[in-house]
Amino acid sequence: MSNHEDELFIFADEESTSAHDNTEATLSEKEPTEQVARTFHVPVSTDKWKVLIADDEEEVHTVTRFALMDYTYKGKKLQFFNAYTGKQAVDILVENPDIALILLDVVMEHNHAGLETVERIRDGIQNHFVRIILRTGQPGQAPEDEVILKYDINDYKNKTELTDKKLFTTLTTGLRSYADIIEIEALRQSLEDKVIARTAEVVAQSKIIAKKNEDITASINYAFRIQDSMLPDVDKIQRIVPQLFILFKPRDIVSGDFYWFGEKDGKIIISAIDCTGHGVPGAFMSMIGDSQLNQIINMDGITSPDVILNKLHLRVRSALKQAETLNRDGMDMAICTIDPYRKIMECAGAKNPVVYVQEGDTEMTQIKGDKHPIGGDQREDQRIFTKHTVKLDRPTTVYMYSDGYPDQFGGPDNRKFMTPKLRNMLFEIHQKPFEEQFDMLDKTFENWKNYHTHNEQTDDVLVIGFKINV
Repeated sequence: MSNHEDELFIFADEESTSAHDNTEATLSEKEPTEQVARTFHVPVSTDKWKVLIADDEEEVHTVTRFALMDYTYKGKKLQFFNAYTGKQAVDILVENPDIALILLDVVMEHNHAGLETVERIRDGIQNHFVRIILRTGQPGQAPEDEVILKYDINDYKNKTELTDKKLFTTLTTGLRSYADIIEIEALRQSLEDKVIARTAEVVAQSKIIAKKNEDITASINYAFRIQDSMLPDVDKIQRIVPQLFILFKPRDIVSGDFYWFGEKDGKIIISAIDCTGHGVPGAFMSMIGDSQLNQIINMDGITSPDVILNKLHLRVRSALKQAETLNRDGMDMAICTIDPYRKIMECAGAKNPVVYVQEGDTEMTQIKGDKHPIGGDQREDQRIFTKHTVKLDRPTTVYMYSDGYPDQFGGPDNRKFMTPKLRNMLFEIHQKPFEEQFDMLDKTFENWKNYHTHNEQTDDVLVIGFKINV
């Protein structure tokens, strides 16, 4: 410093200076300092380097200040603080956490006061930024090799070593180290602040998303109640067709698969329909399909399955304006009309088959669906579906299904279940009670899907089985 008026001298009061009697600071003296120090944060930079001289000899303070009065580093001069005991040193550091360097005497109020002060600085008030240079006039009290290894200090000097030049070198090394540490810490804290701010932003966004998900889920649950009310009640179907099961497993809350059942002119109509998509889009398509089937069968009185598919195709194309737009949504389905009086079953399929087993058969018979879906892209002039007739002169077990069951990934090789495996299984269980068939199909599907814990349900699942005894 250029003159003594620029220096800041902090001397202990009369009560504190009594520490010169070399009595050790008590635990009650330590606790308040360390409690205050819990709030320690990153030191704030100033226009001067703050240096604390901790020594019980006034002459050491005077000589040190005089030797460094003109010292500058990186354009900043020194600001001195003075302590005469270890406790004073810690108290001053608590009040001034941006002190850059301490010249700390080993022997003050007792023989190891300086060493205990290092421990309180590092462990008690958790200040790991300040650079500490231990000085001793009694090197035998604390051997250098032991002190350097055990204590978190930057240097350990015999007071007789610290000539003006050595003091200059020691101080420069310490301040350079402190400056680097503070720069790194400032960068770290800046990153931490950004992380905290970003985390708060993410948390806020998460709350918004969670609320939106809650609202969307509530809406979808309401849509499920609407779709569920649309589907025929299985108990009511079983009053007309007692031997029947319907395995219906939406992938999401609502489904693109649905089943249709009705009676018209003494005939029974059953259909399994798989709409484009699943979840909400599929559910919208299922509503269109259900309403159009009600119109075609119940209102228009059409019961022939091929004509039903022909009419439904035209109505879906019209409802979705597929001739004028790029919409290509549609449905794959199989439909059966049972005529108990004529003892026949008429079937038709849009891509999906009907499979059946009659009493005495040794294998399952498949009625393939036509290759075109209901709705979607139509390149042919006219889409016509084919009617197949089955005589019901023997008890006949019939199955219809969407592609959700055979397309499910799982099993030991994590592959699709596949249609042949499903047909083989249906043939193997077709003579069992229908409630048991339902349970076996359901358990087999879940076991296949859950063979690998990461698998989710691939698509909506629909399998219908019934037996006709006429």
